[in-house]
Amino acid sequence: MKTISGARAVVEVLLEEGVEQVFHLPGSQIIDILDEIYQSPIRQVMTRHEQGAAFMADGYARAKRGVGVCLSTVGPGAVNLVSGIAASFKAQIPVLAITGIHDQKILEKDSFHETDQVSLFRPITKWSACIYQPESVPEMVRKAFRVALTGRRGPVHLAIPSDVSRGRLTFQPGTPKRYRPSMPPACSEEAVVEIIDLLKQSKFPVILAGWDILWSEGRAYLVELAEALKVPVATMLSSLGAFPYSHPLGVGIIGRGRGEAGNSVLQEADLILAMGVKFDYQSTRYNNQIIPDTAKIVHIGTDAEEIGRIYPFELGIVCDPGPVMQALAQKAKENHLDFNLSKSVAGIKQAARKILDQEIRPDAIPLQPQAIARTLRDLLPPETIVAVDGGNFAKHVRRHFEILQPDTFHYPDDYGSVGASFPMALGVKAFYPDRPVVCLNGDGAFLLNIQELETAVREDLNIIVVVFNDFGFGNVRAYQKMKYEGRYKCDHGNPPFDEMARLFGADGAKVKRLDELRQAVIAGLKSSVPYVIDVMMSQEELGKPGFLDLKQN
Repeated sequence: MKTISGARAVVEVLLEEGVEQVFHLPGSQIIDILDEIYQSPIRQVMTRHEQGAAFMADGYARAKRGVGVCLSTVGPGAVNLVSGIAASFKAQIPVLAITGIHDQKILEKDSFHETDQVSLFRPITKWSACIYQPESVPEMVRKAFRVALTGRRGPVHLAIPSDVSRGRLTFQPGTPKRYRPSMPPACSEEAVVEIIDLLKQSKFPVILAGWDILWSEGRAYLVELAEALKVPVATMLSSLGAFPYSHPLGVGIIGRGRGEAGNSVLQEADLILAMGVKFDYQSTRYNNQIIPDTAKIVHIGTDAEEIGRIYPFELGIVCDPGPVMQALAQKAKENHLDFNLSKSVAGIKQAARKILDQEIRPDAIPLQPQAIARTLRDLLPPETIVAVDGGNFAKHVRRHFEILQPDTFHYPDDYGSVGASFPMALGVKAFYPDRPVVCLNGDGAFLLNIQELETAVREDLNIIVVVFNDFGFGNVRAYQKMKYEGRYKCDHGNPPFDEMARLFGADGAKVKRLDELRQAVIAGLKSSVPYVIDVMMSQEELGKPGFLDLKQN
């Protein structure tokens, strides 16, 4: 055993957990920890705003399927992390936020920057605590990883006083398998048999894939199960990448105004295998317009709180959906369970494609968001990972940008954080430096975190940023035009984003026609620096705002 500082103990546990990159904006109260990280193999990605650090850690965690780490200094620095950490909490993304605080001798004296950071993070994390003794550092940091990764995944927060970082302790090395479980709870053989019995009584079963699928070690078994049963697979909005639309049995996302094919198959369903699903409001509206009340539901996931929370189930199981799908696929083959729904799915997808094709006007000027999304899909390689922001344009993207490979779609989920996708995409790129990564966002969203262009250039994160530019906040415009008789004040001016990119040391292009968009995407894929495509978009092609759906229910 060796005697080390509290700051070094933080880094030693990060190394035990396999952390390779952290995201931060430096400050005095975390400087001891940053110095120890500097002397370790861990890469420091310095951001230009703490919000960017939180969203980058979120994107990195999604790509890695592990814990993302972000750090900030005391007070304003910690507060600036809040939007990103809250988004991770809603999306169940494991992020460790470490914030520095003052020496304990001046705490509770209303000193410079002082904020109750533990209380600040408590409602938006699974666990928020302060480390008061250097000897407690290893135990507390290990607990943070354990809490973030077990059960319902999510962010955690640790506040570390400067005197704890400087203090000394005797460090005992450890390994993750000795202080946190690595295997989620298994499903019983009896439950698998019961699901098979329900399948035998069904005529049109549908698999509904959720977020847990993407975090399961057995996610590859989803394809095996679908192909064994020959049944369609729909996805929730947050898990669009769980099953590719390009697969003959893939029908895409569900939700009003979003998934034509996915909605159609669920309306036919008499049995829904909800694998790792959180029934979110955007996908279901919490009613029976998409999820029929006549269908039996088998709900399987790692979060006990989600099982049966929105819809009553025929069978609810708390376990990892991966091994369940593996066992079901084997049992289906043994029992010759083949629903032969491939032709029905093909017909549903063909009908949906006709509806979607009718929405495209490729010659329209200004460009339609529908045509922009379709063109991007045609040009980007299938393995491209996309991060899509919140906003009205995103409704068209989700309808017209088909996912061709698993786990290639990210979205700020139930929190819908406008401005999240750009730093999130940078976090994904930090983990996947050799894969194409594309951020799709609106003009309002891009300006919220545009300062991270400097981070992207400095850290060689050469992603493509596509700005759907309608010179305003389109989702608010949709509300105000349709509900308030056209009275709105949500339009604004913008700088030329392609020129601004070049000022940061990146590159870009302004686009007004689809042929220009094609040229820009090809240039962006070849670029060695971040590439911003400023696409002039129509203000009139507005997706329906959510209140209209509620009004019609």
